[in-house]
Amino acid sequence: MGARMRSRPHTARLQATSADHDAATALAPSPILAADKDNPPGQSTFVSPGGDLGFAFTVPDNGNSDIFFSLRVPTETSWGAVGLGSDDMKGALFLMIYRNEKGDNVTFSPRVAYGNYEPQLYPDVKFEVLNGTGVIDGYMVFNAKCSEHCRSWPAADSNSGYIDVTSPNQKAVYAVGPKEAFGSDSPAADIKFHREYGVFTIDMKRTQGSPDAPVLTKDSVSEGTTLDYRKTGRSDVKAALHATFMVFCIMAMFPFGVVVLRLGRWARWHGLNQTVAMVGVLAGLGLGVAASFNYQRSRGFRSHHQILGFIIVAFILVQFSLGFLHHTQYRKTQAPTKYGRVHLWLGRLIIFLGVLNAFFGFTFALDRRYGMVLAGLLIFAALAILFVVLGREWLAKKKRFQPVGGPLNGANTGYQPQPWRQDHNQASGSGYPSDPPPGYEPPSQQIGLQPVSSSSSTPWKSSEAKDYEDDPALGRAQRPREFA
Repeated sequence: MGARMRSRPHTARLQATSADHDAATALAPSPILAADKDNPPGQSTFVSPGGDLGFAFTVPDNGNSDIFFSLRVPTETSWGAVGLGSDDMKGALFLMIYRNEKGDNVTFSPRVAYGNYEPQLYPDVKFEVLNGTGVIDGYMVFNAKCSEHCRSWPAADSNSGYIDVTSPNQKAVYAVGPKEAFGSDSPAADIKFHREYGVFTIDMKRTQGSPDAPVLTKDSVSEGTTLDYRKTGRSDVKAALHATFMVFCIMAMFPFGVVVLRLGRWARWHGLNQTVAMVGVLAGLGLGVAASFNYQRSRGFRSHHQILGFIIVAFILVQFSLGFLHHTQYRKTQAPTKYGRVHLWLGRLIIFLGVLNAFFGFTFALDRRYGMVLAGLLIFAALAILFVVLGREWLAKKKRFQPVGGPLNGANTGYQPQPWRQDHNQASGSGYPSDPPPGYEPPSQQIGLQPVSSSSSTPWKSSEAKDYEDDPALGRAQRPREFA
């Protein structure tokens, strides 16, 4: 980290100079002694209202440019930082700490903020790590002496870039990251958006004294500092909305539009759904671009996630145009078009690339756990679709081979034989009579009428074989009375 590492024994801040002072100290009540121990004079101490960050500061009066500082942040917080020299991010020198990769020590990262976005590593700071640094009792503690570039630093076009060690109201800012596990050995590690920040004032006159490190414990309270304001519950709303729009539109609305077209044959609703999804993707693109300016890793738009995202959005615009051309030509010809074929395969490619880029995006945003949740949802959806498809095929196959009708061999299987396979000896209640219906017999009381066929002919076949009206395939015709 470009730091000079050495151990230095901790020296006492206060020494008795007279017997009267010793006597007064001996007679002092224990609460005063405790207060002196945790908040000794000659230093300015700031503790955030929620106790998520503690900062102590001293300026030695030896005429050089050294300063001493101490930072204390709970390990449940991903990172903590104090910015010197400004009441805003822009132009401030940030003293930031987070755990190392193993989690057993602290990484110090000096950074300069050139705007209201993630500060950039400033490696020119020279510092010396002092005793008491490490992960101690659930806290990240960092004690150091800064020998160069902690009183002045390049601040671009801002009016900041220095601290006035004689000012009674020197401005400073503080910020803490989300409550989650985080660790890195790199002082330039990517960090997530702060969940809390605030502005406070330091009485620099109080800090001048002997060249010793300040004291900062769990019982320390704010002294020599005044909190101006704080904001809590912060998050990167633009990045969250970007992820929501993109995942929902590409991975939910686009496939739903395909289902509407394939199953419902509703081309109009398909077009409306895809249009709304495309507008949502464009809104997500704008939110993603706006969120990219908050971080050093994304301001250059050179990451795989960003490049692939621009390509996907371009494909979606082309996809929409192809769909419009296909629909226009199809209405005229009522036949498949070349646009429709390209439209189909480009849509499949967009969904595949969108799913892939979602994983890249969650990793890029340092939210790998959401990527795991997304993977679980995709696996569940794939299994559900596979279950539905296989289940439909199984049901269709079972229905295709299942007999219909009445019982078979005494079992109610639903099988019913064809009429020509019917057993003619079964009861008349079975649906088919045992004998054909009788032919028409003329009334015997009518004068001059004779039966058409002989008594030896069967009821359904005439003895006059050459009569076309008695064709067996057409059934027996009866002669009207006029032809008798």
